Amino acid sequence: MRTPTATPSCCCAACARPTSTSPPPASTTRPACGGRWPRRTGDLVISDYNLPGFSASAALALLGEAGLDLPFIVVSNNIGEETAVLLMRAGAHDYVMKGNLARLAPAVKRELKEAERRRQHRAAAQALRDSEERWKFALEGAGYGVWDWDIPSGKVVFSACCTAMHGYADGEIEASIDGRDALLHPADRERVQQAMRDYFAGATPRYKQEYRARCRDGSWKWVLDNGMIVGRDEHGAPQRMICIRIDLSERKRVEQSLQELNEQLESRVEARTSELRQAMAQIIESEKLASLGVLVAGVSHELNTPIGNMVLAATALHDKLKELSGAIERNQLTRSGLQHGLADCLGASEIIARNGHRSNDLIESFKRVSVDQTSQRRRTFDLRTTVQDSLTALGAITRRAKATVELNIPDGIMLDSYPGHLEQIINNVIMNSITHGFDGMPDGHIVIEARRDGDMVELVYSDNGHGIAAELQHKVFEPFYTTKLGQGGSGLGLSIVHNLVQAIFKGQLRLDSSPGQGVRLQFTFPAQTPLPNNAAGAGDGGQIDGDGFTIPPFGTM
Repeated sequence: MRTPTATPSCCCAACARPTSTSPPPASTTRPACGGRWPRRTGDLVISDYNLPGFSASAALALLGEAGLDLPFIVVSNNIGEETAVLLMRAGAHDYVMKGNLARLAPAVKRELKEAERRRQHRAAAQALRDSEERWKFALEGAGYGVWDWDIPSGKVVFSACCTAMHGYADGEIEASIDGRDALLHPADRERVQQAMRDYFAGATPRYKQEYRARCRDGSWKWVLDNGMIVGRDEHGAPQRMICIRIDLSERKRVEQSLQELNEQLESRVEARTSELRQAMAQIIESEKLASLGVLVAGVSHELNTPIGNMVLAATALHDKLKELSGAIERNQLTRSGLQHGLADCLGASEIIARNGHRSNDLIESFKRVSVDQTSQRRRTFDLRTTVQDSLTALGAITRRAKATVELNIPDGIMLDSYPGHLEQIINNVIMNSITHGFDGMPDGHIVIEARRDGDMVELVYSDNGHGIAAELQHKVFEPFYTTKLGQGGSGLGLSIVHNLVQAIFKGQLRLDSSPGQGVRLQFTFPAQTPLPNNAAGAGDGGQIDGDGFTIPPFGTM
């Protein structure tokens, strides 16, 4: 604490005044030089009641003019109670009689504490005023209105921005909660008032409502009231509530525009969906033609070797017979020559017969694949035989890709189902491995395994290809998703597989893969396929869903 200041005084001769026992008016005790309170002040003023040429009353007057709030204690020996009351009214905080100076120290301590309390109160009040001013400027600058409700009296103060928002001038809206309610749209009034009751009952953390309020020109404007109780009495009863009002006209206009746009988009989407279905049907037809091309290429390549061997053997047989015939005509045929010629002819005929049987087996395999793929007929078949037929048809493709296929399916797993669809699944997954999994790999390897567990069959397909990243695995069964767009991939291969497993075989398909670890597809389906709900769909290409998506007979990717 700084040292208490002495009473200000003036040393000039003109300030000298005779003293008296009663306090002269402050104007007559002020120094003639127009004395003012010193700029450097202390924390406390202790003044004698009467000084030569000055007085406590004059000091109080100077202190008031300076606008200072310092504790002022009068020390005297001869003032009466009436004079002391006058000094207290003039601004003194306490007085101490010289005969009882023991009270001075407690009085100083008490008044310093009170002065500090007053200083803190003034600082808090000033901070509150500054905060309210900044808050007001911020709200007004943002175009937000404010209404302040004194709950016990019902009086409401509307800010200028709040009234101007509805086209009213200051004072044109009744300054009460009834005045606010009078602006509510009839269709919104009950909802808004119930929301206020719910908030006061504690059902909601704050009051927040959108509604229509009447403007001065009779139109209705959407606004948002967002407020809360800011004052309660000692019993917790609400005393004051402040709400911010926001003009929602622009937002509502945008929402209306968005609604109209959404309605237009829905119409456009419906039209585009119809076009997309037609395009999908055309793509499916293209897939069928592409599948036919793959099948023809496979047949021609597989038959080329045995037929070529048969042609070579037949040519050799023809030449040998011609040679024997010439020898007979020239009478030069010997017994040993005849024996050698017959041996060569027998070898050639064996080659022709063997390659003929090979060609016949290939043609029968192709016929089964072709018939099953095109007719989608249901029959009982052996799982291994059907898968082997598909591998035979794709033999040229796998050899050209330098990929090997290991078939680990035991004989005797009989299915009552659609072999054509199963062959299509095998074709699609193998083509997917060749196109994507083995891209750039010279040693691709595929393993196909199966086992029967009661009425269920588990077919597992795996390869050692590049694998699929985790973030892409949920996309690979989506229609038209492919990483080879424009390079021979349509994005339908695995989508068709997924649909066939679920819609035709009534089974499940699980994918396990990670980059660099290949792909593992686990098919689980009943050995006897349940009859479809729409039996007609099974005979015309396998209808999958209500959108007209038809599985093509031989899928490519």
